[in-house]
Amino acid sequence: MKGEQMKKIHRKIDDVLHAPISDLLPPDTMEKTDRVLRSTKLEDSIYTDLRADDGSLDQVEQTAAEKLASFPALSRDVFQSFYSLLPRHNDENTLSVAARKFNAPILERITQSEDFPTLKAICEGRELPAYEAASEFIARTAGELDGLLSDLGGENNALNTLEKLEKGEEQAQRDLAGLLERMQRCKERDPQLEQSVVEAANRADSKQRQVEAVGKMIDAKAAKNKDDLTASVAQAVSAAVEKAEEVRNIIGAWSDEPGKLEKNGVNTGLLDLVRKSDVLKDISKYLGRFREIFAQGKRNGYAYGRGEKYSLELGCNLSRALTSELAMLASSKTVPLFLQKYQRKQIKQYQRREPIYKGMGDIICCLDESISTAGDPAAWGKAVALTLLEIAAGSGRSFALVHFASSGEFKTDLFWPGEYTMGDKLSAAETFLNGGTDFQTPMEEAMRLMKAEGFENADIVFITDGECELPQEYLDELKQEQTAHRFKVTGILLDKDEPNMDFSLKAFCQDIYRTSQLLGDDIVRELVTKRV
Repeated sequence: MKGEQMKKIHRKIDDVLHAPISDLLPPDTMEKTDRVLRSTKLEDSIYTDLRADDGSLDQVEQTAAEKLASFPALSRDVFQSFYSLLPRHNDENTLSVAARKFNAPILERITQSEDFPTLKAICEGRELPAYEAASEFIARTAGELDGLLSDLGGENNALNTLEKLEKGEEQAQRDLAGLLERMQRCKERDPQLEQSVVEAANRADSKQRQVEAVGKMIDAKAAKNKDDLTASVAQAVSAAVEKAEEVRNIIGAWSDEPGKLEKNGVNTGLLDLVRKSDVLKDISKYLGRFREIFAQGKRNGYAYGRGEKYSLELGCNLSRALTSELAMLASSKTVPLFLQKYQRKQIKQYQRREPIYKGMGDIICCLDESISTAGDPAAWGKAVALTLLEIAAGSGRSFALVHFASSGEFKTDLFWPGEYTMGDKLSAAETFLNGGTDFQTPMEEAMRLMKAEGFENADIVFITDGECELPQEYLDELKQEQTAHRFKVTGILLDKDEPNMDFSLKAFCQDIYRTSQLLGDDIVRELVTKRV
């Protein structure tokens, strides 16, 4: 190889002048960049703010940069790829060797991964999930950097070697271009200068062949290991999706402004708090989505559209008067007629449909926290309960959450409008009694709330996964209470894996929703529709 690289192909000046290399102009001296993607000043400002005080990512980048100088730029580009609405690429000629041979292939694999559309749907234009997802991707990539460098042919400092060779090639080309320019200015032939041109041309050609050889070696290694590289990147992208979903779920579940996925004290505080609790994280998977269902229900919670013109009526509201009626004011002859109709409230005007609200009573939610509900059923039930709390809060209603398990075992959390905090919600969410199943205890507590705590106009939502036969004597008493207080009990049976268990609820529930028959989201929609 070395002998081939040093072989002189230009023996005299005519060889140089008739070769393509003779047309060489001074190469572009533009500084090379490690950034594959371009970003705006605003995007740079957002990223700088997100990076502030992130010591963990600083450490990851510093460690990785010892092996790959372009790694910090990869972090920036990964965020740009996730966040930007329309990522723009720098010209390949402006990229450093590491950016071309390592960063660019990584970014290409990201966009080609199966999970990338999901990732973009969550992160595009949303700074906090984009940053958290990018940080997760970079951390995983840094942990597998040695293997990735090997897959891309960059082991044993191959990328650094190629970069040095390219710089040497550029210098040789500049030297040759300078000598050719001197020769062109000479009025007479200068054999010594011509010999210098020949030698410079051979050096430039040798450097070019070295660059090509090393580049081909790296490319061949990368092509051989493309499947391994694709798999590694796909795993990191999948982890990034999970992180982005986690951020979206937590903010969507607990924030007062769930749509604002930006870095601020409230959001970062929520992320830190909820991530410390597996229970809260599990609830977040459902609660954020249920709040969206509730928000949609509020927008559709009118029997008719607010202010919609749909018919005519007689009245004296000039803002809704027909144009033909107002036209009478344009003539002195018809003004008296108009005034007469106005006094008698006989002006023809548009009738507007007004909003009709439904389900305006307080809410008592009895939530089964027996040992059999531990895990996902408990998280789903808590999310439903907290959604009911938000429904109540949205219209100034009171809400009570009765946690129940074995006979006599219960805990009641009361939420009066405007008198509870986020801490109260989180405390209720993390409560789990972990006992048996008894229906009479929570129903007796619900009755007490109606009689003694101001919930006389409440309806009851009863969530359970088990069966419990109530004594007939108590059922008769309960029916009398229902007749007297005119309340309704809605049962939700978590029987997804064990259908046909609703006989216990039929004894005292007027409506029963079963997870074996309806999707969880559909059940929540039904609850929202009847209470918004």
